[in-house]
Amino acid sequence: MFGGGQRSYDRALTVFSPEGRLYQVEYALEAVRRGTLAVAVKSKEDVVLAAQIKIPTKLMDADEIDKIFQVDQHIGVAISGLHADSRILIDYARTQAQSFRLTYDEPVRLRMLAKTIADIKQQYTQFGGIRPFGCALFFIGIDALGTQIYTTSPSGIYRSFNAYALGSG
Repeated sequence: MFGGGQRSYDRALTVFSPEGRLYQVEYALEAVRRGTLAVAVKSKEDVVLAAQIKIPTKLMDADEIDKIFQVDQHIGVAISGLHADSRILIDYARTQAQSFRLTYDEPVRLRMLAKTIADIKQQYTQFGGIRPFGCALFFIGIDALGTQIYTTSPSGIYRSFNAYALGSG
């Protein structure tokens, strides 16, 4: 009816291929792999975050391309992958950080914020009519537990690292 091969399994997000793959999630992971390079490194006292900016055309103003954003006073984030998807998640992270600060009168912990964003990303891998976010985010900062680096993948996984790189250079 639909023809064979991969095409019949990448139409719906919630249908696994015979090999057990979700092609839409793999496409989102590929967007991150093809994204610009972002690197984070931490020590006991500092966290360093760097992101590559590629200008797709000479007509663009390089100052208008952002890859590093501030989420809260103590949290920064770098992106790799689809910029528009990243902006949606960054705005949500800012809202969550502000809400936590207003509710508990203390800054949100990085692990909690990374888990919240990862949970949202994971939800977008489970339902039809939507697609996974094609971006990975680096959350960096210093909280009550010290210097922190967390990354979230399009599949909804979040992890802590001492140093990590996303994208391709």
